[in-house]
Amino acid sequence: MDITDNYLNKEYLDHLDSNLNLDSFPWYWTKKIDGNNDINNYHFSHVFYNDDRINSQFFPLIENFIPLLKPKSLVRIKANLTVRTEKQIIFKKHKDQDFDCKVAIFYLNSNNGYTLIDTKKIESIKNRMVFFSNCWHSSSTATDQPNRIVINFNYF
Repeated sequence: MDITDNYLNKEYLDHLDSNLNLDSFPWYWTKKIDGNNDINNYHFSHVFYNDDRINSQFFPLIENFIPLLKPKSLVRIKANLTVRTEKQIIFKKHKDQDFDCKVAIFYLNSNNGYTLIDTKKIESIKNRMVFFSNCWHSSSTATDQPNRIVINFNYF
């Protein structure tokens, strides 16, 4: 696992941040399928790329990540937004895919939410990217900010 802080230049980061936080940006309600029937077991997502094709008219927003990641092939790119909860919720562990691939998670905003990879807690720090192989990991909600936004990359 590798962690890179200050991953994007300020201009691109600000552009991405302002667009994903627009009231008009299309976020889609997604029930988490992890066996947890808790009322808060959901998030909002936006799939930019999936099934070998661009899935969103907003794909140009994340295109600048591609030369930085240097993928041989993309599997899926999606943004996840969890809303603030009064008490922090830790979701069950999951794998992004049912096959080996690379995973990168980009943190768009700083908050007290986190990603747990094996036993390592990765704090949500704005402009941080974490790289790892597809393995069991989990996420949490934030209690100190209105939302927690990450962009998840699966690729070869």
